[in-house]
Amino acid sequence: MNLFEKRLAELANLPSVIPGDQINVTPDFLFVSGQNSLNVIKAFNRQGYKNAKNPAKILFSLGDEEDEVIRMFCKGKGIRLIDCDLSQHFRTEDISLNGMVIAGIDGDIKCLGGMGAIPIVISPDSMAACLAAGSFSMFIPDTAYIEVNGALNGKVNGKLLCSHLLDIFDDSLIGNAVILGGTVFEQLNDEDLKDLSYFFQLSGTAVGMFSPGGPFGQVESVIKVKADTFLI
Repeated sequence: MNLFEKRLAELANLPSVIPGDQINVTPDFLFVSGQNSLNVIKAFNRQGYKNAKNPAKILFSLGDEEDEVIRMFCKGKGIRLIDCDLSQHFRTEDISLNGMVIAGIDGDIKCLGGMGAIPIVISPDSMAACLAAGSFSMFIPDTAYIEVNGALNGKVNGKLLCSHLLDIFDDSLIGNAVILGGTVFEQLNDEDLKDLSYFFQLSGTAVGMFSPGGPFGQVESVIKVKADTFLI
């Protein structure tokens, strides 16, 4: 098992998992945000759920419309409502995202993989059920480890690196778990890492995370990319 699979096995109370296994995961946090927030609330009510399990592990953020509906729902269920992005919230709370499994409903949550988290996107209906039960069902995907080594020239930043990787892999990573590492991480600042993290969302991965030291276990494929590929 690699670091992704080990963490999911731990949260599913299993000794091990392999690709193709269907497991029930109890995530560290649930995050409901964006335009689908109201759909989650509607599904929660439609499915007849009354209470939220482990409300201390649930966070909602205000949507653009009908904020009062979200406020009333959170107040009634004992759920915390935040008015900033999730990474900022955890920084304020001095909570490390490293290794944290977070279930969300919007694709942009995948960018938290750039901070060491393991973000997993689920549907509004699945999120509603997860609010009530505290867990969700998922299949373990194949994992690819992409290692980028070598020296970047001064013109290559996180945004360009993200763009180049998208050109290389196109649609080939859709549905896979991806661990991105290599020596290039020693050459990127926080802003570069943030920009590079969009790779996970834009490439269609099931889940993605940074791990400069490697996958720490078995993966289905290893792809090594030389940094001089990005010289411009």
